[in-house]
Amino acid sequence: MPVFVNPDFLINLTTLCAVTGFVTVISGLLLLFAWLQNRNEPALALWGMSYLMGAAGAVCLVRAGPVVPEWSICAGNALICCAYGTMWAAARSFEGRRVPLPAIFAGATLWIAACQFPGFYQSNEARVTLASAVFASYSLLCAWEMWHPRDRELISRWPTLVLAVVHSGFLLARIRYAGVLQSMSLPHQVHSPGLLVLACEALFAAFCQAFLRVSMAKERAELAQRKAALTDSLTEIANRRAFFEYGAPLLARTLADRRPVALLLFDLDRFKEVNDTAGHQAGDHVLREFSQLVAASIGSGNLFARLGGEEFACLLTDAPMAAAVQLAERVRSQFAAMKFAEFASAITVSVGIAMAGDPGRDLSALLAIADRALYRAKAEGRNRVMPAPLTLVERNGEGPRSVFAVGGSAAIPAPLAG
Repeated sequence: MPVFVNPDFLINLTTLCAVTGFVTVISGLLLLFAWLQNRNEPALALWGMSYLMGAAGAVCLVRAGPVVPEWSICAGNALICCAYGTMWAAARSFEGRRVPLPAIFAGATLWIAACQFPGFYQSNEARVTLASAVFASYSLLCAWEMWHPRDRELISRWPTLVLAVVHSGFLLARIRYAGVLQSMSLPHQVHSPGLLVLACEALFAAFCQAFLRVSMAKERAELAQRKAALTDSLTEIANRRAFFEYGAPLLARTLADRRPVALLLFDLDRFKEVNDTAGHQAGDHVLREFSQLVAASIGSGNLFARLGGEEFACLLTDAPMAAAVQLAERVRSQFAAMKFAEFASAITVSVGIAMAGDPGRDLSALLAIADRALYRAKAEGRNRVMPAPLTLVERNGEGPRSVFAVGGSAAIPAPLAG
């Protein structure tokens, strides 16, 4: 139902659309500028191009009177179809997926083909329905790409996804107003509130989508920097910083749930001789192969990291001593059986194991206990698994006694842990 108000206070729909076009151009330029600052994210450039194409298409559709050239309507909607197709291509590129070029221009091709039929072109309802359906389809495809993200840690993808879905709904809502859209730019034309809501949503979406996409790219760059800071560049596993950052809360949660936790400390035997004999490149190859072996041997929910040099640590949750020893022995034997072209003899590893308990309820203390066990493994001849002693506190007043866990072939006495 039209709302009649004083023309002096009327929200002119043409002016609102012009403001939307201006915001779209500025947003496109800002997206291109963001891409110049982050060339590793080509999606920003595609998003910027889509905004500029959409603005160019809108210019073709702007009119000062009721008569619009046929070529202007055809070209304008074709450009906007290409803009939405490019927007979808940017979403695929952002998620690291291949961009199918024919699909980008499929909507524009369908629109141009339909315009060749006089019956279709002469019907404003048919034109608005097809154009809106194409725009909404590409917007929903953008949402679909974000529903299956490459980086699930990106918080800003959720409002971007929701906005894409909501914008699709508003695009489809244009179909209801197809019969009055052709006269929307007449001076002092009185329009229904629905049309004004559609125009305001287009302005809101043009600004917010650009902001959120820049935010996603920035968040991904920060996430990549964080991952790089927590990843060992040689072996591509967690580094020492990540081990303590993630290991401490993992240990605390597991102990709070009263589940067993074991820490395995690996150290490759005589690794300095490996580097001196075959060179550092050969040594790097050994480190990578060992990392892959351990990573493939542990299950999910566990933490494996390179602490530095040839020393590695693995925090096992839900692992009693027997299971930890079994895993360590399997890794030790498999690694000793590996053949390296650069070395005539086998390369071995020694392992120290500590169980979390009262003397080792924090990660540093647990690591110190495992390190003492590893030292004993080295002193006993290397290439072996050595569990740290388990300390039990007697309640009958006799004081603490040490119970030694068996690792390998024999029980090894050691001073009380902690």
